[in-house]
Amino acid sequence: MLALIHWPFSAITKLVRSKVTSSCQTVDISSEDELRNLLTKHDYVLVDFWAEWCGPCLLMNSTIEAITSKYSNEIVVAKVEDSFLNSAVSKSFGVRGLPTIIIFRNGIEFKRSSGALTISQISDLIEKSKS
Repeated sequence: MLALIHWPFSAITKLVRSKVTSSCQTVDISSEDELRNLLTKHDYVLVDFWAEWCGPCLLMNSTIEAITSKYSNEIVVAKVEDSFLNSAVSKSFGVRGLPTIIIFRNGIEFKRSSGALTISQISDLIEKSKS
């Protein structure tokens, strides 16, 4: 029982810490126009659809930060802030579950995956999109 009470607080703490200590930045997206503009400007874009109330999304935040750092010169990493509130963006891209990662190559969806992923799983998706 104590773990159920402690878990949300520890996840939120990790989220806040990772935003403060991250050396590379993700692009925060709050509208469909912002996302479409980003997709037209960059060859490779990884988009993370997430929500603050989603436990797996919060746990995956450090994974996204690691990917942002690892691929900082190769791919732009964007986060659609609170996909629940930005349901128009989520609906436009057919997102039905959180977290969802979509990799775009030249503005076209290349690969999509829903659920929590590891750094190696996301790295594999990125490497496949570049080949």
